[in-house]
Amino acid sequence: MGALALAATVAAGAEEPGEKLFFSYCAACHRYDGQEMGEAPPLEEAEWVTGPESRLIRIVMHGLTGRIVVRGETHDREMPGFGEILDDEKLAELLSFVRRHFGEPSPAISVEAVKKVRQADSGRSRYWTVEELER
Repeated sequence: MGALALAATVAAGAEEPGEKLFFSYCAACHRYDGQEMGEAPPLEEAEWVTGPESRLIRIVMHGLTGRIVVRGETHDREMPGFGEILDDEKLAELLSFVRRHFGEPSPAISVEAVKKVRQADSGRSRYWTVEELER
């Protein structure tokens, strides 16, 4: 489902797991409606959405800072992390929704995958940088 189909689904009142979370935490900044709203990088077909699930989990869990190139366009903004606000189940729902609607068809991100990343990075207290995530 593309961004325009997502907008139509939302307008029709249909809802699925992760959708409310997306509109609560992500939609104000990320472009999702094909009208270039929001100043954060677009999510649709972005390699940061379709790439390794652990990288996407880390971004949403801890945040991201610095210059990032998405679909050939450079962005330099900070994204807050939501790991302190959302538990593993909610993060998995949110990220699965994002990948389903803005990435390639892919399996849902499991609660276990989120839990594994949270445990591996339990001492992290700062945003990730693009350089760190590309290693």
